[in-house]
Amino acid sequence: MREKLLMSLSARNVWRHGRRSAGTFAIMLVSVLALDVLFGYVAANLQLTQDAFMRWGARGHLVIERPVSPLAERFEGVGQHLIEPPAQRAIESILADEGAVAAYSRSLGVTGMITSAGVTGIFEGVGYDADAVRRIKGPAYEYDVVAGQPLWMTANADAVVLGQGLAGMLGCNVPQEGFAPLRVGESPAERRFSCPPGPVQLSTVTEHTGYVNATQLKTTGVMDWGIKEVNDRLVVLPLATAQRLLDTGDVSEYRVLLHPGADMPAAQRRIVEAFRGSGIDASVFRWSDRATFYHEVRGVLLSFFGFVLAVASIVSFTSLLNASYMNVMRRKRELATLRSVGYSRGFVSAMTALENVWLAAAAAVGGTLGALAVTYGVRQAGWMWTPPGSSNAVPVTIAWVPTTYAVVFAGLVLLAILASWIPTRRILAAPIRSALTDI
Repeated sequence: MREKLLMSLSARNVWRHGRRSAGTFAIMLVSVLALDVLFGYVAANLQLTQDAFMRWGARGHLVIERPVSPLAERFEGVGQHLIEPPAQRAIESILADEGAVAAYSRSLGVTGMITSAGVTGIFEGVGYDADAVRRIKGPAYEYDVVAGQPLWMTANADAVVLGQGLAGMLGCNVPQEGFAPLRVGESPAERRFSCPPGPVQLSTVTEHTGYVNATQLKTTGVMDWGIKEVNDRLVVLPLATAQRLLDTGDVSEYRVLLHPGADMPAAQRRIVEAFRGSGIDASVFRWSDRATFYHEVRGVLLSFFGFVLAVASIVSFTSLLNASYMNVMRRKRELATLRSVGYSRGFVSAMTALENVWLAAAAAVGGTLGALAVTYGVRQAGWMWTPPGSSNAVPVTIAWVPTTYAVVFAGLVLLAILASWIPTRRILAAPIRSALTDI
C-alpha cells in the first residue's frame, strides 16, 4: 500500500511540476545519448584495432617464438632465435592436442636485396603458410591485396607479393587505393597492375653457411600494409620459398588462432606447461602483450571517454541538484503538511527521490533510444575513413554496448537520488511549525 501511494504521488508531482525541470531533463537526455554513442564508438575502434593485430596482421591470439633478449620479450620484432625442425614437430604436436586451437601458421623473416629491370633496393619480408594465414585472417581480411591475387589464391609456386611503395620503386604500375576489410556479403575489388617484363630477384645471406643466395620470383599481387615505411620494403612470399632462399628448415615463430569463445589465458597456460614438460625452449605471448600501438590507442580513447564522462556527470548532477533544491524550496509547506498529517520523514524523502528517479529514468530512456537510432544509422551508412599516418581505410562504426546502456541508466538514477536527498534532508530537518509558517 505504502509503495503504491509513493509511486502514485511522485508520478503526479512530476506531471504537475515537470515543466519546471525541462532544462534538466534535456541536459540529462543529451548526456545519456552522448555517453552511449561515444562509448560505442570507443568500443568499435578498439575492436577494429584488435582486428588489425589479430586478423590483418595475422598474429592470431597467441605468438610462439624464442626471444633473443629481455628486450625482445617486451618489444616484438627486436630479435628471435630460430625454431629448428625437431622443435617444430614437438610444438605442432602440442598444438594439435590443444582443443582450443583453431589454426596456426609458421612464419620466417627474411631481408636482403631485390632487383627488377635494373632497379635494386632493400626488402624486409616474411614467408608464411599461405592457407593457414588465410584462416587466421578470416573472411574480412583474407583478400589482403589491393591489386592482383593474394598468395593463397595463386597456383604459381614462385609467387611473391610486394608492398605498394616497393612495387612502384621497381617500376610497376600499381593502383593507389588503400586496403579496406570486406563487409559481410561484400566481394573484393579485383584490380590489375603491371610490372616490367621478367621476374624479380631476391638476394640474401643464407642462415647457417653465410653464403649469398638468390631466387627469381613472379609478382602476383600488390599489398598495402597501411604504413608507408613498411610498404616501401614489404615482400610476402610462401614459407617454402623463404626457407629455400635462406637454405634452412627453421622458422621464426608460430601464430595461433583460438576457437571463438576460447579462454585465451587458460590456453596460454596449458601450452606453456606443455612446453615445459617437453623441454621446449620457447615463449608464448598473447597478441596484446607487445602490441604497443594498441595500448596507446586504448589509453587515448578511454582517457577521452573518461573526460566526457566526468563532464557529463558533473553537469547532470549540478543541474539535478539545482532543480531539486528549487523544487523542494517551492514546496516546503506542502512537504511540511504531509508530515503534519502523519507521514514520516522517510516517506517524504522517498517521495521526492522518486520524483527525481522518474525524471532521470525518462531522460535515460529517451537518451538510450536516441543512441540506438544514431548507432543504427551510422552502421547502415557504410562510411569509411583513412586515419592519419595510414593508407588503410577503416569503417566508421559504433558498437552495440548493452552493458554501457544499463550502467549509464543506473548511474543517472543514482545521481538523481543523491541530488534529491541533499536538499530534502535540509528541509526535513526544520520543525514542522517553522516550515508551515515560512512564506
